[in-house]
Amino acid sequence: MNCWATTLAILAVLSASLAVAEDFKTINGKIYKDATISLVEADGIVIKTKTGISKIYFVELPKDVQERFHYGSATPTAKAVTQRIDGESFADRFAGFVEKKLDERESILQGKHTPGSAELMVRREVNFHWAFLAGTAIIASVLFAIVWARFK
Repeated sequence: MNCWATTLAILAVLSASLAVAEDFKTINGKIYKDATISLVEADGIVIKTKTGISKIYFVELPKDVQERFHYGSATPTAKAVTQRIDGESFADRFAGFVEKKLDERESILQGKHTPGSAELMVRREVNFHWAFLAGTAIIASVLFAIVWARFK
């Protein structure tokens, strides 16, 4: 009897997952068959199909699907990448970050870079390790020469 209960439970789970799967058709005519929605974002939905994971933007979906997921509502479910935060968009902040890193690299290449305390500490540690390895190599060479001379 336990076998029947297990089989029934497995069939219930499989039928529930099939009930959630649906087809999506974009306004361009592309069809996503047996898709399950894995994530709803402010600018679109992420779906899983047997061919992989895709993101469909709301502007590509018909109006009824957009309304179903509350696209364009007063309270979006997530922030869009281009949303302005404190008067500056994410793209602007990222461009500033990239520009700063490029300027730092250019100053390093031109020899105008002044290292910070963390960089100096790392340099000291690396130099210590090199000195330790060099000293160990010298001691090992001397010991090898002494042993070699005794057994000759």
